[in-house]
Amino acid sequence: MTVGLALCIREPHREMPLHKPAFSWTLQGFPPVFKRYLLVLALFTLGNSSNMFLLLRAREMGLAESQVPLLWALASGMAMLFSTPLSALSDRLGRTRLIVGGWAVYGLFYLLLGLNGQNLWLLWPLFAFYGLFMAATEGAEKALVADLAPKELLGTAYGWFNLTAGVMLLPASMLFGWLWQSVAVEAAFAFSAGCALAAALLLKFWVMRPQS
Repeated sequence: MTVGLALCIREPHREMPLHKPAFSWTLQGFPPVFKRYLLVLALFTLGNSSNMFLLLRAREMGLAESQVPLLWALASGMAMLFSTPLSALSDRLGRTRLIVGGWAVYGLFYLLLGLNGQNLWLLWPLFAFYGLFMAATEGAEKALVADLAPKELLGTAYGWFNLTAGVMLLPASMLFGWLWQSVAVEAAFAFSAGCALAAALLLKFWVMRPQS
């Protein structure tokens, strides 16, 4: 049924460009603000390790195995419920404000989860909190790409966005796991929180700084 409905959609007519810009590994043609955004995105993603560590932390704290899937279902449900309204909110408040707020929530979530060693009841509001982070940032981060990149290079811009985030995911999880095993669980969560909060500040005051 979904495929049938998709076939009924009529795409608007678009003029094809006479000359397609060549792909550049040096980000030639992109404004400095977009390049700064990619750097800050890389910093945030370095602290954005696998979500499995969050569930492992909950299990380590003593949460019953049967409740671990329910905990993640809570986060996913919050993300599903608030994704559309928060994405619409970014059109009114601005992408940057929503992303900065979402990254700050992420940093606070990691700090509280890392420092919380006994209060199992706190896991439920914390993971609901985390669902709000996902709802607030996933769409806004991609929408900001379209705001910052030239229209003729939009496809390449999204390629760079996904490449930057994808490349940093593996070292993020490896570093988090190493800190957890070799230093302390609190150090791992503090590192991720530090990356998120630093990225939020840089996005606000460095990436989007007024042009002189």
